[in-house]
Amino acid sequence: MEHSEVVEIVSGWFKSDPNVILVRKGSGEFPDPDIEVQFKNATIGFVECKPSNAKGREYLTGFGQAIAYATLSHYSFLALPEKEMNEFKKYFWVDSVGLLSVSPSGNVKLVRKPAKHKPLLLYEKRTRAYGYYRDLHPEEIHKILEAISYAKNETARKNKIWSTICRIRKIKSQRQKNAWILNIKLLLRDLGLTNYDLSLTDKGFFLLQLGRLKNKKPYLTELTKCFLFNANYISLLALMQKLNDEYGSFSTIDHFKNLLKNGIIKEKLATPQTNVIRDLQDILRILKELELIGKWSKYKYTINWHKIVELLK
Repeated sequence: MEHSEVVEIVSGWFKSDPNVILVRKGSGEFPDPDIEVQFKNATIGFVECKPSNAKGREYLTGFGQAIAYATLSHYSFLALPEKEMNEFKKYFWVDSVGLLSVSPSGNVKLVRKPAKHKPLLLYEKRTRAYGYYRDLHPEEIHKILEAISYAKNETARKNKIWSTICRIRKIKSQRQKNAWILNIKLLLRDLGLTNYDLSLTDKGFFLLQLGRLKNKKPYLTELTKCFLFNANYISLLALMQKLNDEYGSFSTIDHFKNLLKNGIIKEKLATPQTNVIRDLQDILRILKELELIGKWSKYKYTINWHKIVELLK
């Protein structure tokens, strides 16, 4: 059982829990878990997942990560395939960590309930399992990466973001400064391009270098992958395709957006309080700009699965 399979099965298991309002697949790079779960009572669970046939050290390392997640979440879990859970659970002695066993048939068993922790560190609660996006073009994203790459601390990086946006968009007023900076910070985080202090990740440096090339195609290709997989827009596109298959076409674009919003909340990709319609206003635009969907035509959006499949290779 591959790591991605364990993540998918466990995510689906949490989605079936009526007490859960959001299930987000993270990067798995500490401190971002494989899965983040938000419950109706405002508590958060972090899940570390491991695949089949790994070395014993990897399972013990995963258990250590699950323990460390107790500093950031109210509940922490370790999820393993059934065979490995049966073999290694005797070593998972810290009983405050919940244990989830995943069978080859795709069933999940709660082997041990987690104890509730009081998080020691401030964790930024999310209301979306997809990337937060507001009105930023691919070339503007590169200019921002270029600007913050030279800054030495978070404050300097925020100032660079603002000065860059003011120059690009010819903004004169300071009134929306904080909103612009926050929106961009959230986007860069969700694309996997920056850390919590706005320093560039390895992926951020890679995009920065690609954007410096005369040929912009490699940069746009990698950025599109970030939107699809890091920001999880692939899940939104799958829901759009499901609606296309079910309805064929839609009476109006608002009709389509409302159906998509309902699907997003049902799939627990956003909390009921999230303004999904507002999100879709910008998300549909960037999906068109990245050529992942076509223009609204014949009362629907056509999804460019050929391009998506090529990016998956």
